[in-house]
Amino acid sequence: MKPKLLSILSGALLAVATLTAEETKSSIAFSNPTEPGRFSARLSNGEITIHGGDYAEVTVSSDADGAPPNHPRDDGLRVLSSSATFSLEEHENTVVLDYGTEGWTQDSEFHVTLPRHTHIDIEIGFGGEIQVEEIDGDIVIKNLNGEVALRNIGGGVIVESANGEISASFTKVSPDRPLSFSSMNGEISLRLPADTAADVRFRTHNGTILTNFSDDELITKTTSYHRSNAPPTGEFAEVAADLAREAVQMAQEIAQEVRIAVQEARDSKHGPRVQAPRAPRAPRTAIIPAMAGGKVIAGTLNGGGTSIQVATMNGDIVIRKNRD
Repeated sequence: MKPKLLSILSGALLAVATLTAEETKSSIAFSNPTEPGRFSARLSNGEITIHGGDYAEVTVSSDADGAPPNHPRDDGLRVLSSSATFSLEEHENTVVLDYGTEGWTQDSEFHVTLPRHTHIDIEIGFGGEIQVEEIDGDIVIKNLNGEVALRNIGGGVIVESANGEISASFTKVSPDRPLSFSSMNGEISLRLPADTAADVRFRTHNGTILTNFSDDELITKTTSYHRSNAPPTGEFAEVAADLAREAVQMAQEIAQEVRIAVQEARDSKHGPRVQAPRAPRAPRTAIIPAMAGGKVIAGTLNGGGTSIQVATMNGDIVIRKNRD
């Protein structure tokens, strides 16, 4: 091997070793491993990749710092808070990953491994790419900006995104676990098992609805609606209720900020008024407004069954049959 090439390879290996050394890893077990646990990720921004498998615990690897250690540093100072740290905690069979929910942080990558039957709940306030694969539990995702990719999924799914493509492939579709996908801007692509039995509703304002299911398998009709679909029932209905509460709270906060801005404008004319500084508002996941109008394709797949709803304002909807 030439010395120059050897030097390049040595430098590359050194760079990889440096990156590995800077990566922080944290693991935690569910308190009741005999029952499916729940993994909840609350990130201000960043990318997250989740891989399910025959794992005994939840492991998170990231280029962000973990929670500050209790022991003092070399200079004798003890770290109480760092500018970019994440925490991993478990309570009542729920593991929570928290990163930057009190304000803006640097973009970081998170790689998570966990048991495949875990239920997943992800919120990214300012946006980032999300990948989830090999999961049989239910998945709820709310994202502002960024692609959402789900692979080899076997549970119920709700995905809401303001800007970004959504893709999902399923190993199975359970009759009692509905699927719902919505994006303001972005294509939504689903791959379903050939024998999937579902009641379907597809809506797009500026896009095309495509499928490779035959007209004998997917029987549809085109309609035009001016009202949003009925909300899902059961556990997923809680998500819709949470969105409504967040929308009301955000509206109240905005109204309060407007009142403060008006008062500050008046004070600028009559002299400043001493006020306590306002804390910055924590990032919130975008509230995706209910869609009305547009082209609506409704019908049944293989005779009907579980509910599958897909809606996008600007983008195509593609429903493909999984090929074995």
